[in-house]
Amino acid sequence: MDPLFTTHDVARLVSVDPSTVSKWIDRGWLVAFKTPGRHRRVRQTDLLAFLKHHQMPIPEELGEAVVRLVVVDEEKTALDALKRSLKPHADKLELHFTTSPVEALLLAAEVKPHGLLVDLHMAALDGLEVARTVRGRPGMSGTRVVTMTAKHRTDLVNKSLAAGAVACLPKPVVAAELLELFRVPMAFAGKPQ
Repeated sequence: MDPLFTTHDVARLVSVDPSTVSKWIDRGWLVAFKTPGRHRRVRQTDLLAFLKHHQMPIPEELGEAVVRLVVVDEEKTALDALKRSLKPHADKLELHFTTSPVEALLLAAEVKPHGLLVDLHMAALDGLEVARTVRGRPGMSGTRVVTMTAKHRTDLVNKSLAAGAVACLPKPVVAAELLELFRVPMAFAGKPQ
């Protein structure tokens, strides 16, 4: 499981005031979630992505984190193409591929992924239902769900967002866009704001 940090933990790690961490979260720069008690928690993976994006030093105790993704698409050729495009990022990713949406849900329960990439159009169970199921599971509120479709249209994007996805991507999926959505630590050219 990805270690979790409070805003005070993050502040201590990066030598800033806890109110600064809260501002980063409020502005959407640092991804966090709230516990049932309304306390903020930041995953180690999201903190590392934030620090790298803003070219900030990474504290030794954080080390490097690997982002776990479950990818489901009934089209084996689409999965194979995505595997090839993500291969250069294998050191930052733990990938689980399946052609079965039911198996994807079982994998999600087992590996507790940071993200789930799911095709919208599958015969056994459509991607919207997979997204709703993941969103409804206790302990998976921080899992980012992204849908994908070869028939990319505004209505499908809206349905995906309503089902709890953070985005709907056109197929074939562009690896860089996918990695950004799942906050995979990468080399960024941007400066801190």
